[in-house]
Amino acid sequence: MHKTVKIPTLLGLIVLVAGLVGGIVMINSRQQLVSKAAVSPTPQGVTLSNITDRSFTVSWTTPTSASGFIKLMSKDKKADKVILDDRDKNSASQNKRTVHYVVVDSLVPGETYKFVIGGDNNQFDQNGVPFSVQTVQTLSSTPQSDIASGVILSATGQAAGGVIVYIQIPGGQLVSTLSDSSGRWAVPLSIVRSEKGDAWLNYDLSVTVYAIKVDGGEAGIADAILTTSIDKPVPALKLGNSYDFRQSQEPRLSAENKQNLPFENYSADEIELNSLFDFSSLGPVTPLNEGLTLDNPKKEGEVIYSDKPEFFGSGPSGSSVEIKIESVNPITGETEVDSNGKWFFPVTANLQNGNHIITLKWTDANGIVQVLKRSFVVNATSGDRPAYVSTPSATPTSKSISLTPTVLPKKSLPATSSAIPKSGGLAPTVVTFMIGLILVITGIFSKVKFNSNLIK
Repeated sequence: MHKTVKIPTLLGLIVLVAGLVGGIVMINSRQQLVSKAAVSPTPQGVTLSNITDRSFTVSWTTPTSASGFIKLMSKDKKADKVILDDRDKNSASQNKRTVHYVVVDSLVPGETYKFVIGGDNNQFDQNGVPFSVQTVQTLSSTPQSDIASGVILSATGQAAGGVIVYIQIPGGQLVSTLSDSSGRWAVPLSIVRSEKGDAWLNYDLSVTVYAIKVDGGEAGIADAILTTSIDKPVPALKLGNSYDFRQSQEPRLSAENKQNLPFENYSADEIELNSLFDFSSLGPVTPLNEGLTLDNPKKEGEVIYSDKPEFFGSGPSGSSVEIKIESVNPITGETEVDSNGKWFFPVTANLQNGNHIITLKWTDANGIVQVLKRSFVVNATSGDRPAYVSTPSATPTSKSISLTPTVLPKKSLPATSSAIPKSGGLAPTVVTFMIGLILVITGIFSKVKFNSNLIK
């Protein structure tokens, strides 16, 4: 009788099942690693701003921290240029963040540029088409300097650094900047261009109404409407809040809020000065219980550098004001003084250059009809100084160039030195399955041979 080694059939079955389970677990775990490593947060609120003859800015946010860059595409697609986030240009590595801000410079005037947005290991375009922007032509003259500035605070009152501040003046292109580590920001309004980009924007240095939008990504947003008379500096903006400073009555900061303002480089007197509104440029304001005031135009014969000005002033809350503008085509209307003692009357039709008269009529507290007349001159075509543009379009909006960026195919991604796990395959499972199957078959044949030997 020959002695035959027997491998139990049960053991073969156990090995087979273990191999199948192990292979499935291995594939799933590897696929999960690839998914976590390769998926990049999709850019949100992609916005184009600061378009000049030599540069433009692209900004966006992501729901989670990620690296961010721009790939500027060359015409032959052989010399694409990667431009890092402004805060990474002087760094040896890319930092992950939720607010991204890339300035593309050293460009050619009047040229069209195409680009895609990069983040971590993915790149994004505009629904299958690269983003596109055209630089504007160079302007020879330089406007009078006018800089708006301020400070951004977090929802808890601390300095909010690295957030985007957008400024939209009616009729002008969108401009933006990043707040520094102390939450401070500054934007030169005087170099804002018209919508077409072929001229400097005309606006009034004292009474132009415009909008600010602050985007802090996951930290929150803030928006404000104000006039150019109170933007040096703009009152502190706290993320999560909306402001309308046109109706404010010289608000003062509490002692607690003053301590939270990041003015470590200022003296106590300077902090007090920078914390208050300054309405001195609007002229004297009559107490609310004594009558109605006209703050724009604030003096007889004042020159207004806009053909669509906004008239405004103060008065007793709830008072009804009849307004008539005497010109070639007379304009009449009515407005009401709001609960803050302010009234506004934007002109929707173009006023011709030349002399005009505005007449206000209201009934005072004693029931007597009062009339206030004031002449003014419209000079909307003058190049001597910027001109005011009317309010209605002054809303805190930004020009978004894509709401739904799309992920480019993986084959278009640049090589990376980062260690990304490779996707699992079926080979380990198949090999394990074959081993188990061989063991089962061997066990069956061994048992059959052993039984046949016993019969003999």
